[in-house]
Amino acid sequence: MAVNTASELGGGQPQYRRGGPFILANLSIGHGFTHWYGQAIVVLLPVIQTALALTNFQFGTLVAILSISGGIANIPTGFLVDIFRRRWGLILTLCMVLAALGYGLVAASPGFFVLALVFILMPLPGTVWHMPAIAAISQRFPNRRGFSLSMHGVGGQVGDSMGPLIVGALLTLFAGAWRPVALVHVFPAIVMTVVVFWALYRLGGDGEEASQRTDVGQRFRDAGRLLRNLPILALVLVSSFRDMGSVVLMFWLAKYLHDPVNVGGLGFSPFMVGLHLTFLLILGVVSSPIAGLLSDRFGRKLILIPCLTAVGLLSLAIEPVGAGIDLIVIVLAIGLFSSSMNQILQATVLDQVGRGTEGVTMGIVMGVNSVLSGIAPLIAAAVVNNYGIGSVFIYAAILWVAGAVILAVTPLRPPPGVPSE
Repeated sequence: MAVNTASELGGGQPQYRRGGPFILANLSIGHGFTHWYGQAIVVLLPVIQTALALTNFQFGTLVAILSISGGIANIPTGFLVDIFRRRWGLILTLCMVLAALGYGLVAASPGFFVLALVFILMPLPGTVWHMPAIAAISQRFPNRRGFSLSMHGVGGQVGDSMGPLIVGALLTLFAGAWRPVALVHVFPAIVMTVVVFWALYRLGGDGEEASQRTDVGQRFRDAGRLLRNLPILALVLVSSFRDMGSVVLMFWLAKYLHDPVNVGGLGFSPFMVGLHLTFLLILGVVSSPIAGLLSDRFGRKLILIPCLTAVGLLSLAIEPVGAGIDLIVIVLAIGLFSSSMNQILQATVLDQVGRGTEGVTMGIVMGVNSVLSGIAPLIAAAVVNNYGIGSVFIYAAILWVAGAVILAVTPLRPPPGVPSE
């Protein structure tokens, strides 16, 4: 079917493409794609470590680069999203271009140092995607913010769940060769570049707010106020502990499943590694929208504190249960409680700030989160080298529970229509 480009880019855009459901659906699909690509590297990295004979410290360094690069990119992206409101669609399209470029470069990387440089690029599609997507959803659905962000999160969780399984299957198909698997990921990203451009080109370009001129100086003043807001600072710390625990759990669980038994791992095949990581993430598809709705109705803390605590306690059981059905149950339970927290924490932060500052707010929060998360893998590498790989799950548990404690003592503005928490 032919597309009238001039009409589509101008005022003749069909009404259905301006509607909230269409925009939320396409943002969720694109979000899922960026998460698929983010999780693909989780399964690939232990295989790359074995193939290139990388040390645990080099493994941890590559994970740290992913987190720190994403964190540094978050902060300017937040400012740019608020300033270039009319260009949100193009920013989202650029994410897909970066995804294709990143995996093409991974496939061509000869060793650790080139990989380290390429890994600076790898988190950018997911990092940059979040800012305009979260800002657009927050503005369009202010009274259903938790649910709408959770639906956007469901797209991410579908990608999270399918990514490890797809990569595990591809590694099996290519007999464990990781370069062809990385190269295969270039082609879907090219297709998604076209889809995102078509569906979301006009995002941010409609409505009264899009026509308002943005005061750059005001954005910096907004950022200064945020850094003096104690509830925001506490939420940054809570979110950072959650992210640190999540990074440690995800990457080191993949390594624990992949490593041979004689070095403390379980010696699983790439497909079984991918399958277990899918178990870790799949229940979030169901739990996220439910948790989002409950947080909109009863408050954020009622959902977040029990979930943070439960994930911390369950992490302690990973090594003692060993391989088998008990491990699958533990992994599924961790996913049930952990998958929805990121979106509800985002909604909690946005409950505390004014309309029009969503981009800079999330840029600062997610930027600090990711930079601090970059420290966590290096500490994890030291913990593993000194105490064995099982000890890393105790470290992750401490991070999750610390977040719950801080959240419990922090006074917060409740969601619209909910009494004070």
